[in-house]
Amino acid sequence: MTRISTSAAAQAALVDLMRSQRNVFEAQQQLTTGKIAPDLKGSGFRTESLAAAYGARDRAEGYRFSAERVGHKMEVTAIALDKLSEAATDLRVAMTAVDGTHIMSQAREAFEKARNALSTQHAGAYIFGGTRTDANPITANSLADLVAAPTAGDVFVNSSRRPAAKLDDQYTQETGLLADEVGTDLMAAFKRLAEYDAGVNGPFDGPLTDAQYTYLQGEIANVIAAFDGIADKVGENGALQSRVESIVNTQQKKADYLTGLIGDLEDIDMATAATRFQQAQTAVDVAAQTFSVLSQVSLLPFLR
Repeated sequence: MTRISTSAAAQAALVDLMRSQRNVFEAQQQLTTGKIAPDLKGSGFRTESLAAAYGARDRAEGYRFSAERVGHKMEVTAIALDKLSEAATDLRVAMTAVDGTHIMSQAREAFEKARNALSTQHAGAYIFGGTRTDANPITANSLADLVAAPTAGDVFVNSSRRPAAKLDDQYTQETGLLADEVGTDLMAAFKRLAEYDAGVNGPFDGPLTDAQYTYLQGEIANVIAAFDGIADKVGENGALQSRVESIVNTQQKKADYLTGLIGDLEDIDMATAATRFQQAQTAVDVAAQTFSVLSQVSLLPFLR
């Protein structure tokens, strides 16, 4: 009976030792990772809340990233619109000159600036192409190409729809302007000037004739109207930029809040973890000593 009871006690002591070692391992993991459990499965009743919080945080960070990309595109759009506005201003100033040769020289430079602005790319895509981002939205490479086109609008090949990005569960934002929206009026002014230069009252070469002067004075108003139209698009883009910046901030705050919530649910109090580790280590020592003593118990001392 003594042998049987001693064996059972040793077996129980071994179980205690293994349990204590497991507790040491878990406490050490908590100290190392700072987490209550190494994965969601070990979070017990918190698992469902943690999974939901992680999902919500991932969505918020995804929306923030998308909004930041849209914001970067709008910054590039703003720069391109500024260049387009400069082109309109350059054309208007050129039309106030009294030398026809100078006017056409400046007009060609202004056209090239406008064309480059409308051909602006961001991340490999044409920003004024709409949903068609792989093709240059303006096909005219010179004033001669404008003259050859039936209308100024025919030199644009952008899509009719603006691209859009989902920036929240319930909100989708258009992310760009279209080349024909911002450039048709200005290209029409370039086209009329080039057609006049190639017509019966042209070319603009040397001092202006009375007819040329009268034409230019009337055309300046059209260029100013084109400039005003571009300015409206600058304002529209700026308003969208402000909205997108607000969305970026909102999604960042949401992600930060959810990160804190996740921490509350899964992070361990390090002081508590250290105390638990010390207690578990002490329990291992005691269990190891108990098992060692019991495993060496024998009837020999009583038989001597």
